[in-house]
Amino acid sequence: MGQFTVLIASLAFLITFTNCGEYDFTVEVPAGKFQCFFQPVDLTKHKTLEVDYQVIDGGDLNINFMILHGANILKQDQLKVDGSHRIELNQPGDYQVCFDNSFSYQSRKVVFFEIFLFDAHGNLDENDLSAMARTDADLSAKMNELGVTIDEFHRRANGIKNNLNKVEYHQALLRAHEARDRAVMSANFDRVTFWSVVHTLVMVGVAGVQVFMIRSLFEENSKIGKVLRKGKFD
Repeated sequence: MGQFTVLIASLAFLITFTNCGEYDFTVEVPAGKFQCFFQPVDLTKHKTLEVDYQVIDGGDLNINFMILHGANILKQDQLKVDGSHRIELNQPGDYQVCFDNSFSYQSRKVVFFEIFLFDAHGNLDENDLSAMARTDADLSAKMNELGVTIDEFHRRANGIKNNLNKVEYHQALLRAHEARDRAVMSANFDRVTFWSVVHTLVMVGVAGVQVFMIRSLFEENSKIGKVLRKGKFD
């Protein structure tokens, strides 16, 4: 049973220690800037590229988006808050994921985006290291006696890993939505606070002017009072 436990731990390590085709980033695009991020593609492994993005902070929460290959524009959005694009890959090389904030003069934008690379079967690309494992005939025989096979274990473990990847993706998406909602709430709070203070100061100023002018009407030596009384009596 000790060997069986070691084998399970080794397979779990091999499944975890993979270079998955799933990447997520949170970047800041300064005002008036155009930024691109490069993703290399190997057509022997990668067949589909998917990019999801959303603006979570800054200005009106909008940005221009492009996917480029060389000088060719494959996908493009104008002044969008979020978006999702999937393209079929037919050329190798570096694909560019670009965010354009050049239309904004003051507001920087914080963007959360994810890149997915899928193989021909629609699975996330990964480097499977299970081929490096050694086969033990005695251990395989003992596992068969227990009704357990390495292939079945590997299939179930991969299923669990794929489900965990989906959970991680949705959690990242929810975190991004939460960050965007928090940014909107904070911006609204700052705007309401600013205009509330302005209106309060205006009201206090107007009240002060009114009190001063009324007092001036009853002061004989007040120049403003003389002007007001003169206009009134004329």
